[in-house]
Amino acid sequence: MLGAVLISHVRSAMVAKLRGLPIPESHPSLSGVRAGVFVTVEAIVRSGGFERREVRGSLGIVEPFRDLAFDSAKIAAKLVLSIPRFTEFDLRRSVVEVTLVEGLREWDGLLDGFGWGREGVYAVAGQRKLVVLPQTMVERRILGEALLRYVESMVGPPEKMYRFSTRIFYELHPEGEVIERELWRSRVIKQFFEVTR
Repeated sequence: MLGAVLISHVRSAMVAKLRGLPIPESHPSLSGVRAGVFVTVEAIVRSGGFERREVRGSLGIVEPFRDLAFDSAKIAAKLVLSIPRFTEFDLRRSVVEVTLVEGLREWDGLLDGFGWGREGVYAVAGQRKLVVLPQTMVERRILGEALLRYVESMVGPPEKMYRFSTRIFYELHPEGEVIERELWRSRVIKQFFEVTR
């Protein structure tokens, strides 16, 4: 229920921004929720008889600024403006994914007990900051020690690292049914644990 409401709200904000209208900054069931939030737009690309999803843009915050209704609408509006030549027609042909971020806490980089597929990482090195969402870890296969190497390759040796819990809501097809992704069940993670046992 939360996922469908949230994605509908995010889509409304995107459409409003593309039409030059005021974005919806409140919502009866989202305005009381405080969580970090990331919004991702993926285009459906068809070629050679196959269909794949291609990220057009992603934007978010690890800690709430105000509340979920306000923050998700602002991020969604900013995101659609940041995607070159993105139109309402493109949006209707794209899937929207929203990731909720909760429980941000300092992390020493120890991988024992890390929630693969459920947890993300936020790293800070001087002015450089990096967020690695669980879906990025799975899609790019940066699991185990590879995650720490990836963080260092992107920002240098981190001064501080944090981990956080996520809930990922995802449209199965453009403007379609919304599910909560269960990445911890993914084949990629299962294979990783089989190899490292």
